[in-house]
Amino acid sequence: MSKVLVADAKKCVGCRICEQWCSMSHFRTGNPKKSRITVTRSHEDYMDYPVVCRQCVDTPCIKACPTKIDALSKDENTGAIIVDEEKCIACKMCIKACPYNAIKVHPSEKYVLICDLCGGDPQCVKYCPENALYFLDREEADKLVAATKEDE
Repeated sequence: MSKVLVADAKKCVGCRICEQWCSMSHFRTGNPKKSRITVTRSHEDYMDYPVVCRQCVDTPCIKACPTKIDALSKDENTGAIIVDEEKCIACKMCIKACPYNAIKVHPSEKYVLICDLCGGDPQCVKYCPENALYFLDREEADKLVAATKEDE
């Protein structure tokens, strides 16, 4: 069974350390614009929300990628969405298809950034000082999300 990232907005303090570690582990730079996880602040409740790919079972991003390009695939081992940086032209079709707004264009290259789960060892989870991020089996993650919704 594949694992997914889950964020607990109630624990997130908006420190953005997850963004720093993500960009460091992929690009050797602490540039949040190159991070595959984004912390956004809601103007409704003033809470910080980590936004990350939820590795959808129905993969709308892969389906939206033009078939001639075929730049997105699903890793058989981790279940993560993988971007072929050589094929991707940053057409943004996957961005439009993502129901969670979890995909963005690399700030200086012509390809998109999607969480790849760091090959099964997500650095954002390791270094979140508030333990607001979890790497769980999909079934366990679904239960946690359902329980969180009941508390609201």
